[in-house]
This record gives sequence, structure tokens and C-alpha cells, in this order.
Amino acid sequence: MHRLPPSLLVVVLLLLGPASLRTPCADEETPTERMRATSARFFAQYDRDGDGRLSREEYPAFLRFAFRRADADGDGYVTPAEDLASRVAFRKEVGPRRPGAGIRRVPEGVTVHADLAYAEVDGTTLRLDLFLPKSSTNRPPLFVWIHGGGWTRGSRKGVNPLVLRLAGEGYATASIDYRLGGLASHPKQIHDCKGAVRWLRAHAGEYGYDASRVAVGGGSAGGHLSLLLGLSSGVEALEGTVGGNTGVSSGVEAIVDLYGPGDFLLFRKSSARFARRAPEDLLRAATPLAYLTADDPPVLILHGDRDPVVPLSQSREVHRRYREAGLTSTLHVLEGAGHGGKQFSDDERFLLVKSFLDRHLRTGSESTPRQPTPAVPPAEGGRR
Repeated sequence: MHRLPPSLLVVVLLLLGPASLRTPCADEETPTERMRATSARFFAQYDRDGDGRLSREEYPAFLRFAFRRADADGDGYVTPAEDLASRVAFRKEVGPRRPGAGIRRVPEGVTVHADLAYAEVDGTTLRLDLFLPKSSTNRPPLFVWIHGGGWTRGSRKGVNPLVLRLAGEGYATASIDYRLGGLASHPKQIHDCKGAVRWLRAHAGEYGYDASRVAVGGGSAGGHLSLLLGLSSGVEALEGTVGGNTGVSSGVEAIVDLYGPGDFLLFRKSSARFARRAPEDLLRAATPLAYLTADDPPVLILHGDRDPVVPLSQSREVHRRYREAGLTSTLHVLEGAGHGGKQFSDDERFLLVKSFLDRHLRTGSESTPRQPTPAVPPAEGGRR
């Protein structure tokens, strides 16, 4: 039997999207339907001239070597029908995957509920994976992980290993997907993330965790969305209605931010490339620190001092503004660390995160999810 080389398998999975990592349950859409939705998003992102087909120049550079295979009639363009046929052919070649495939290794004593649908939006099913400790005698607190990827790529399957490790230490944890499409699609991503938190709270009784003790965390773009979610509880423009449950709070009791940007207007001053990505009003609206309030939840920040993507100054600014507002912030700078890597999930960092969560989610009695309070005036140079 002919097998694809590993390098091509990576590209196959990128083409097929995260949906290729699972097989459908009886009530799910078929693989072809999922691939059709993925293809539609692919064209929406890369069909720059809007003619309904992709030229070789419009095809993303990292997939360009696969253009000839997708261009079945050889006319120099890939149509939606050709793209879908190409995806179906790839799927047949690589074969079906078992449910939950792609999830990192899960510790012993953890129950996995994979591929749970929390919303249907824009023709897309948004899903999450839930990890529950088997031996918990009480309802455990919940930690929600938001993946990174520059708001354009990534998947809940690429969860930081420390999130799974937390599930083995008595925490319920969840890893969520959200709509991609770049920062320019704000506020879609934050609407999705808040919808996921509301869904998780609404289903706490079904799965047995404590809906009153919820924290959120993420890395890079996921760190940004974690900050934005945690700092904007009750902000109508950012709440949205994704997934329903609009009477349920999306607020959280703690934030873990791994090298996420917290101030886009400051970021654009130090990065000409970033400055071109979105207009100033959008950057202002998507800036977490623009929503800083007097009762914002405590934050733990981890950032490498050699990060070439998100400058350390971003995390220093979040820490500074938190402290000025009289809020709880802890910043750990990892010497020699870049943008991500194993240092952010090693034993030392795991203990930092677990200690932080233990302190803010396990201490004292159960609490009611926080409600918004009047905003703290921004410091000089800040925004509102």
C-alpha cells in the first residue's frame, strides 16, 4: 500500500483542517460536509480578487507545491469543486482517524470527552475537548485553555501539556476552538471564547465540575484572548450570543497569560509589520487593557526575554497597569526563552501555574461569577 511521506501528511492535515482528526458520531455532520465548510473558509481567506477561484499566486505559499494536484483541469486556477475533490482524495489516502485523535498524551486517571460541540456559527461547528479527573470526590474547579496561532491557525488539539497535567492533579480542564481569520475578524474570536465559557458553565452539572470556580489561560494569541475574556466581563460588544446561554456569566476568577499581547496600540509602535495588520480603531477595540476594571481577576504572566514575536514589553505593560490599579499580577520572565517552547510546560512552570490556580480557585468558599464594575481610569498613554 502506498503511504504519504511524513512531510506531506503535515500538509494534508493543514488542508483538511482540524476536522480531519476525528470521525463523526451519529449526530455529527459527515466528513465531506466538514471539508466543504473548511474549503469555504479557505476560499474566503485567500480569494483576494473575489472571482470564486484561486490562482497560484493567491494560493498560500506553504501549500503552493500542492497547487498542481488541486488544479485538476490544469487551467491555472483551483475552483471550489476542485478544492473539495482534492480534500476528499487526500482524506481517502490518509484514512479515517479515531475520535479524539490528535490530543496530546493524557495522564492516567483522566476521562476525556472529545469533540463536544458548543456552538454552530457561520456554518461552522465549534468544538471543545474536556478532561475530567476520575478520582475527584468534590466538584473540581475548571481551567479553560485557548490555543494560539496568530488568530489564523492552530487547534484545541495543540493544548499545552501542563493543561492535561492539571487534569491529572484534580482540575477539570477544557481546550476550545474558535473561528480563525486573523485579528481583523475581531470580535468573532472573543465572542466564540465567551460562548465556550458560558456553555461550560451551563453544562457543569452534567459533567460534574464547579461552575463558580473557572479560570482561563492561553499562549500567544490565546494569551491575548484569555486577557480580553478575563478583563471584559459584561462588555456587551464583546459578549456576543455564540452558543446561546446568554443568561450565564462569561466572567472568570483567574487568568494565566503566556506571552500574549495586552496592548495593541503599544505593540504597533514597536512593530511596523504589526501596524499594517489592522486599523487603529480595531486595535483599540481588541486591546485587553482597554477594559481594565477595578475588580478584574488576578493574572499570572509568563514571558520569555528573547521572544522575537511578542515583545516582553507587552507583558510588562499588563503587569504595570494591573499594579497601578491595585490588582493582583505576577510576572515571571523566563531567561533565554523565546516565543513558546518546552520551558513553558516544564515542571517549574507547571508548579507556578498550579500554585496560582490553587490559591485563587481552591481557597475559601465557592463564589458567584464576578460582575463588571466601573472602569479604572487608564494610566497616561493608556486607552479606553
